[in-house]
Amino acid sequence: NLLSHSRFSVSTIQSSIITVKKTAKPTSSTVVVNGNVVAFEAYNIDGNNYFKLRDLAMVVNGTEKQFQVSWNAAENAIQLTTKEAYTPDGSELTVSGNPQQKTATATSSKVFIDGRQVELTAYNIGGYNYFKLRDVAKAIDFNVTWDAKNNTVGIDTSSSYIEP
Repeated sequence: NLLSHSRFSVSTIQSSIITVKKTAKPTSSTVVVNGNVVAFEAYNIDGNNYFKLRDLAMVVNGTEKQFQVSWNAAENAIQLTTKEAYTPDGSELTVSGNPQQKTATATSSKVFIDGRQVELTAYNIGGYNYFKLRDVAKAIDFNVTWDAKNNTVGIDTSSSYIEP
């Protein structure tokens, strides 16, 4: 009986691990930030767009929605500080010439905004954490729009987040 219980536990754990892996497809959408087209290496998972925090911080830098990104290795935590200018590290907005479909694994990193822990949907793709755009927009409070006709994602830092 103990052995069959152990098998069930392992099977349950394996099922849980399998469910956190997703297929990440390079986004085919145009991204417009405050009226300007910006090239991102972003991915679509289950119909949602995922971006690197440093890329988003870079494109909203200098606006009232700017935020700093830092990493706390000891805590396995990402720290975001709103209304603080972003300090680039050189990795921002790099786009590979031919982005490929990749496997995305749910990230285990904690995220804090202004010292408060928040829950953001995130996946590790190719060694980088990618976050659901709408989660970040809601947390930082900038607007995101979707124009299905023109396949365009809009990021607008002059207005607050509006639920779709």
